[in-house]
Amino acid sequence: ALLTIESIRFKRSLGSFLLAIGIPLFFFTLFSSTVQMEQPETQESFLISYMLTMTSFSMSSFALFSFPMMLVEDQKNHWLSFLRHSPLPLWKYHLSKILRVGICFLASILIVFLNGAFLRNIQLTLATWLLSVLLLLLTATVYLALGLCLQHIQSEQTLSLVANVLFLLLAILGGSWMPISLFPDWLQGISKLTPSYHVNQLVVQYALKGEFLWKSLLVVLGYAIIFYSISSILSKQKKVRLL
Repeated sequence: ALLTIESIRFKRSLGSFLLAIGIPLFFFTLFSSTVQMEQPETQESFLISYMLTMTSFSMSSFALFSFPMMLVEDQKNHWLSFLRHSPLPLWKYHLSKILRVGICFLASILIVFLNGAFLRNIQLTLATWLLSVLLLLLTATVYLALGLCLQHIQSEQTLSLVANVLFLLLAILGGSWMPISLFPDWLQGISKLTPSYHVNQLVVQYALKGEFLWKSLLVVLGYAIIFYSISSILSKQKKVRLL
């Protein structure tokens, strides 16, 4: 029943879904067709890395916008309060939300990857394609955890503003738009502290060189745990205030 409700809500927000996928897809298509490197190997590396970073960029929009907005909406229309007083376990509610966002993640990956494979002739082994998908889904947990923190912002306008700022800052500092080597040294140091930088490094380095950056994975998971812990503390404080 919850999944049926989520499917109806998904159809109503189809415009924002298409926008979240369409903008990164547009930039990937545009820049991958205009930027031409002298060496074929360099060009191929650029296309692969840009495809993966734009996919992660698209996924972060669902986690930082759609996910917290869904939770805030359910709080304001008292849907969550109704479920708390029903026999339905609350974990099923959260699972339905995660599945909805997960479907958006998979759609984003599929559309951008198909564009890269068929329109930009990116050639990777099947194992690399599949493991890249798994790494993208795994690293997206840090954006979901950050989205959980954002749900505690009371004003929807403030939430939208903060999400926009975080969305763009993480994309720029993480190297989604341009290599951080173009930044001044002090800004490169800040970039390397962001979770988005380690998300991009983890996925891109594996696809290009077959290297698994365990340090980046630990940083991403560490950020996810920190954000989730902050969200849990804020939730407990909110329950205390309501009591």
